[in-house]
Amino acid sequence: MSQYKTHTKFNLLLALPVLLFTLIYFINPPKEHTVAFAGAFLYSTLFMSPDMDLAHQIKPFSIRGILTMPFRLYSRVFAHRGISHSPLFGSLTRILWLAMIALGIFYLVYQVIPSKHSFLKFFHRYEPFILFGFAGIFLADLCHLILDRKKN
Repeated sequence: MSQYKTHTKFNLLLALPVLLFTLIYFINPPKEHTVAFAGAFLYSTLFMSPDMDLAHQIKPFSIRGILTMPFRLYSRVFAHRGISHSPLFGSLTRILWLAMIALGIFYLVYQVIPSKHSFLKFFHRYEPFILFGFAGIFLADLCHLILDRKKN
């Protein structure tokens, strides 16, 4: 099991450059999609990793503490090394958790839930960004989990 700094160094110094090179060399997406991938990978590595089930232990008044604030309750709901450390379901639970918070804020501001039509319109308009972003989150989590499985 690796520590936060080890995961961060591995993801940022090795995995991200290799994945970006692979993405650009083999797929060659538009630059904005590559930026969406890299941004999601960075955010997932630094502030939305599988270890967010321990977010309640992070100092709340630090940069990392503020940016992981949405996951403080998440860490109380999900047990450490539970579903949060599942390769696919872990990423999905954190994405859905953030989506529920965003939906709650949207409801508080506009007093309405977006319709299915407006949601689908939004999804179709930004589909490549959403898919590249999800790929960034999923691959950052996968790199984290690979290090967790490595024997020390």
